[in-house]
Amino acid sequence: MKLSQTWRRWLIRLFLGLWGLQIIWLGWFFAPEVQDLAWRLASHRIGAAIRQEDPFYRWLLVLADKIPPQATYVFLDNYEAGKEIEARYHLTPRRHVLLPPAVPPDFLFYALRQERASYLIIREGDKSWDSQEAVAQSPAFRAVPVPGPGLLFRVDYARLLGRFYD
Repeated sequence: MKLSQTWRRWLIRLFLGLWGLQIIWLGWFFAPEVQDLAWRLASHRIGAAIRQEDPFYRWLLVLADKIPPQATYVFLDNYEAGKEIEARYHLTPRRHVLLPPAVPPDFLFYALRQERASYLIIREGDKSWDSQEAVAQSPAFRAVPVPGPGLLFRVDYARLLGRFYD
């Protein structure tokens, strides 16, 4: 046998061996997701896997379970972030009022009472917002423990007294 054919066979075997090791490693790495992937392929729900990775999407699904369909909620968010549209889509039968996080406490309380909102949703719970201290001190608000990036408060709008004077 010629020396050049021996080197070619050795190089091809090395290449196929490394490729086989890579396939084995990928199979071991993705083994936990194989059952979920097979179920998604069988049920034709392939696109849902991408949304399931988003913590905001999972949080909205929990909010949809917690907030009754006939309720009204106030959503504190910056409109330019685009998350408000997604929240409104997933919480669709509920009435929606959008206010910026920089809203003063007196106007927030006025809007909650005027709209008869039963829930207050803050998209970015880890950041401070202007009405945070007033909401924490008011007996009209009760925090609802929901794991996720934001905060949810149950509002008793009848306990919010006063009018808004600017």
